[in-house]
Amino acid sequence: MIYRILIGLATLLCSGLFSPTPAAQDYMIGSGDVISVSFWQDAELNLQATIGEDGTLQLPVGGTIRAAGLTVDQLAAAIVERISLYNQRITHATVKIVEYGSRTVYLMGSIRNPGKFSFESIPNLWQIISEAGGPLDNANLSNVIIIRGGRQGEPQTTQVDLASILRNQTFDQLPVIEPGDNIYVPAVVGNVPNSGMESIQAQQNVLFIYGEVLHPGVISFNKELNILEALVTAGGPSAQAKLDEVRVIRKKGAVSHVTQVNVARYAEEGSPSFFIVQGGDTIFVPRKKIIRESVVWDFFMIFTGTALTAFVYTLIR
Repeated sequence: MIYRILIGLATLLCSGLFSPTPAAQDYMIGSGDVISVSFWQDAELNLQATIGEDGTLQLPVGGTIRAAGLTVDQLAAAIVERISLYNQRITHATVKIVEYGSRTVYLMGSIRNPGKFSFESIPNLWQIISEAGGPLDNANLSNVIIIRGGRQGEPQTTQVDLASILRNQTFDQLPVIEPGDNIYVPAVVGNVPNSGMESIQAQQNVLFIYGEVLHPGVISFNKELNILEALVTAGGPSAQAKLDEVRVIRKKGAVSHVTQVNVARYAEEGSPSFFIVQGGDTIFVPRKKIIRESVVWDFFMIFTGTALTAFVYTLIR
């Protein structure tokens, strides 16, 4: 009797106080997602697996189970229901999304970090390019191409004048990006006027801001701005912003100069002399290198499981 009560309390503790965020709970698992499943009552059953194309998950005990279309909580309940038929000690499972493989887009061309990117919720075109480090100086943002697989297997292409959208701040004209889309940012070829980054940056009252700010994009201004004021205009830095290594890229003719600015020091000391931005500047706010939350959570679950198991074992004895 005491054993069952303690197991029930442990289940409530793990599923109630330390449940995933509402956003993670609402996410519908799809084919291609990589998930981890942990059982504090029997760590030997823990697994990390990719949801198959048919939407199923192969369990180490209990065989195949349907996973696509379920939330993490629903899948955890289904897993416990299945495995408890073979192992009655299993009353709780923790499911986490390791990689959102069902919501992946591919970036190619003149961007800093081309490749595959997965999102819990796919953002807009400009946010995706910013996530990939932003465009290169020779990027032709007037002719960004989105390649999408058609229903009959024939690819469909859409051309987007991203330069015009950023310049005029008509973000409602950004196309919706779907899972599996390929985004290609071409480079300027030859001396074509106003086709690359200059089509945005040449204006004397415009700044180009990307990286760890809340609202990356293009901002306009009509008075003298220092770099901190510019970041505030872009919504301010995110919690992950590395403010001591903010970089400003300034173009003079055919040559670009990069200046590293310690914005964190200015914010603390309030120095009267500070870096003044100029029209056409590109400001990049890098991201801190932090320990992944999932690693911390794994250590916590291992510690909690060990402590509860030892406690229950002591009471039984």
